[in-house]
This record gives sequence, structure tokens and C-alpha cells, in this order.
Amino acid sequence: MPDDGFDATVGARVLIVEDEAVVALDVRHRLMRLGYVVAGIVDSGEEAVRKVEELEPDLALMDIMLAGAMDGVDAAAIIRERFGTPVVFLTAHSDRATLRRAGEVGPYGYLIKPFEEPELQSALEIALYKSRMERKLAQNERLTAATLQCLGEGLLTTDASGRVCFVNPAAELLLGLAATTILGQPLEAVYRATPGQPGGLAGRELTVLHCPAGRDVPVEQTTSPILDGRGQTIGRVVVFRDVSKRLEAERALRESLANLQCALAETVNALTVTSEKRDPFTAGHQQRVSHLAAALAKRLGLPEAEQEGLRVAGLVHDIGKIHVPTEILAKPEALNAMERGLMRDHSTVGHEILKDIPFPWPVARMVLEHHERLDGSGYPSALGREDTLFASRILALADVVEAMNSHRPYRAAPGREAALAEIRAGRGRLYEPDVVDACLALFLDDDYCF
Repeated sequence: MPDDGFDATVGARVLIVEDEAVVALDVRHRLMRLGYVVAGIVDSGEEAVRKVEELEPDLALMDIMLAGAMDGVDAAAIIRERFGTPVVFLTAHSDRATLRRAGEVGPYGYLIKPFEEPELQSALEIALYKSRMERKLAQNERLTAATLQCLGEGLLTTDASGRVCFVNPAAELLLGLAATTILGQPLEAVYRATPGQPGGLAGRELTVLHCPAGRDVPVEQTTSPILDGRGQTIGRVVVFRDVSKRLEAERALRESLANLQCALAETVNALTVTSEKRDPFTAGHQQRVSHLAAALAKRLGLPEAEQEGLRVAGLVHDIGKIHVPTEILAKPEALNAMERGLMRDHSTVGHEILKDIPFPWPVARMVLEHHERLDGSGYPSALGREDTLFASRILALADVVEAMNSHRPYRAAPGREAALAEIRAGRGRLYEPDVVDACLALFLDDDYCF
């Protein structure tokens, strides 16, 4: 019967099944006074079955002794099985045999004649409420069953003894067994998995399922107890899914990422070699700056990803010098103003070369800013401390220290002590204080050397 969501005591349609006309009329008047609608009156079990099918009442109020070959108990059994309509017995018979036989068909109530209106009302209210709750429960069970049947994940449910009492099609497919073979078996007999480890999606456990057919399948699984209202375990549910395709995709993705990282490293190396071929007097400068910048980042406690970003930026920080004529790069004397202008452009040119390469770090910006200074006296944009990246300030100091430890065509290397004196003097004015302190600690405490 449809569930219209109405209140059980208002407007409910009741079919009266009574072979005594006077009693039937009396019951009809009482029902109408209580607010019920009388859907019809019949006097036999056969007619009751037909009228329930035809009228679809909300409840049948039925006598046990009826006219015809079919009594009320037999009629109630057919009505319940075919239509699910609740039946309340209304009879003068209260002997044990009658009660036992009536109870076997699952009536929703039992009224002994004669009865009072409050008794009738209570019996009908309880019957209608119980019927409505049963219909809702059955509907929820159907929805749940349909959902579980359509799940793409395998699902096994056990009872309190550990035997499988439910299996969905996905579980049948994964296990390679029919439901008829799985149901009633101990869970361990049909679902054998090696002890797993965390690592699946949403906290699931990754494990290997050893299927009865001899196939091993990587799965994600979740196992949960089923508890009753008192918190006692009455079963267990296991949900599992085949993750072999996902694991294969992850492996392929890792390989692809490794290949991309290798290609990136080779690209950076090619850029480094290209730059240093143009300026043989500073060969190795970028590698040494790269190494020092990464060491400073590590000393400062930066994450490994940022350390790697500084290492890469150091390797290409002078790539812009490929636009500077070789004669200027190798000039054995001081540069004039025009030559200095060309040389200073190398930061901007380097940025233009690198800006469209999809590095996972701001390499192009670090290259652009590695000659800026805290007080705005640097180039190419005279940026102050607040306008530059912290990583750029690390790279800038590494560049200065390495340059003062290397020979140039126009001068000999001032040396380590001069370089450390330079950064001490410029601490907080030209160079980032924390980076200066880290650099001093590297050379003086950790015996760092190029």
C-alpha cells in the first residue's frame, strides 16, 4: 500500500469484514465517530481478499468466523502475503487454539467482543502506526539493498558467528565466486588477505587479497564491527576495492615525474654549460654558487624543496651573460660605463630567458633579483628588502662570497677572509642578517670550502 504520510488516526480507510450485519453496522458507526473512513463492509473471507485488492484500504478489521469456506485467519494470511495490508482481528473467540492459529498469520491486533470504543481506537492506532513503520523500514531496506547491489566496491557482511550473510555483485566478481558459494561460509574461508598497512585513500588499509581462484589482487579495505543498541558486536562488514589499476597509474606517474625531473636537470646543465662556454674565466662559478646557496638554505632550516630550488637557481643565475660580448667578459681591466651597463643587464636577460620555463620554484625571479641589495643600492631595479624574495637574498650573498673567492681577468681573488669581512660589514645594510650569520657559521664552524 502507498504511504501517504498521514496521521494514523485521521482519515484512515478501514475495511470491515463481519458476517453479522448488526455488528458490522455498529462497528461502522463507531469507526466514523472516531474519525475513520469505512472503505467497505463484507461478510466472507473470499470477498475480503477481493475488496482489499480493489479498494486498497489502510487496514482490515476482521472477524474470524465468517460466511463462506474461507475464515478470517485464512483470509488474513492471503491479504498479508499478497498486499501487506494490516489486519486486526475482531472476534468473540478467545480460546487458546484460536489465539495460536490467529497469531501464526501475524495480525496487528486482537479485539475480543464485546469491546469499548477506547479499546477499538487504541487497537487501530497501534496497528496503523506499526504498519506505517514497517512500510518505511521495508522501503529503507529496499533502498539500502539496491545501493549495496550497485556499489562498485566489494562488500561482505557477517553475522555474530563470523559467517557471511550478505555479498554484493562486486564482491562476487573480485573473489571469483558466486553468492551461493560465499553465503554461509566463514569469512576467513572466502576472504583471505595479508596483513595490510595504512596508505589507502580516506584512511583505508592497503593489502593483498588472495582470491580462492589463486589470483592475488591489491585492494583497499575497511573492516568495521556491526554493533547492536547495547554496543555488543553482532557482525562485521568488510568493504574492499581493486586498486591494481590505480597503483599501476601511480607507478607510471612516478616514472613520468622522474623522467621530467631528469629532463629538467639536463636542461639546467645545458644552460649552465652554455653560459660558462661564453665566459671561461668564470667556469665553475655557477656550480659553486649553487652549492653554497643550497648549503645556506639547509643551514637556515628551509624545506628540501626550497633548497633544491636555490640549487637550480644558482646553476643558471648568470645565464643572461650570453648576451654580453666575449670581449667584455674577458676584458683584463676595469669596465667603462657602457660596458658596465651591458654587464648589469645580464640579470634581466636571464629572467627573460627563464621566465617561461615551468620550474616548480621561482627560479626566474631569483635570477632577476640576485644583484639587489637590502638598502636598494643593487640592480637592475634598486629593490629593497621588502620587495625581494628571501631565496633571492640567499642567492645574492652566495654569489658575492664565491666571486670574492675566485680570480677574474681584471683582478686576483681577494680570498675567503676578505669575503667574510665584506658580508660582516654589509650585514643588515646590504645582506640579509640571518643569511650572513648562516654563512659565517658554515665557513667558521663547519669548515665549509668550495
